[in-house]
Amino acid sequence: MKGLKRVSHRINQAVSYTGIGMFVVLVLACVMQVFFRFVLNNSLSWTEELARYLFVWMHLIGASLLIEDNGHATVTVILDLLHGKARKAVNILIEAIILIDGTLMLYSGVIVSYRSRTNVSTAMSIPMWVINLSVAVSGALLMFQAIVQIAVYLSDKAEKKEGTAE
Repeated sequence: MKGLKRVSHRINQAVSYTGIGMFVVLVLACVMQVFFRFVLNNSLSWTEELARYLFVWMHLIGASLLIEDNGHATVTVILDLLHGKARKAVNILIEAIILIDGTLMLYSGVIVSYRSRTNVSTAMSIPMWVINLSVAVSGALLMFQAIVQIAVYLSDKAEKKEGTAE
């Protein structure tokens, strides 16, 4: 279990650093756009498109970071009433739904990326499959993190059973 958690943590670190890098480039692109538009009176056509695509990638891959700490927005009125096995079962169900969602995102992202393989973006001529692949990558990350969380919940049950036997 510790090995799986360590791999999950390393993936989250890589995603975090990637997201930070994307955010820095996004901010620089926006600052350049404002500077060129308002100071030099000459708008750049590619900075808005770059910022938009970085924003999409950053948010989609960043969604997987919240799974480890249960950071997604939730309504916990019913969950707060549950304790013990019932709460664990609901938590596993929630992670299973995230796993299914990630699977659907991976599947759809691959299909959309494949279908858009011949298209390019308007201003930067980036292949659109690169942009659309963000959905598939996000789905794969969600799937992995959900599997890790399910394993953590299941191992917590096993550890508690072992702890009571001693």
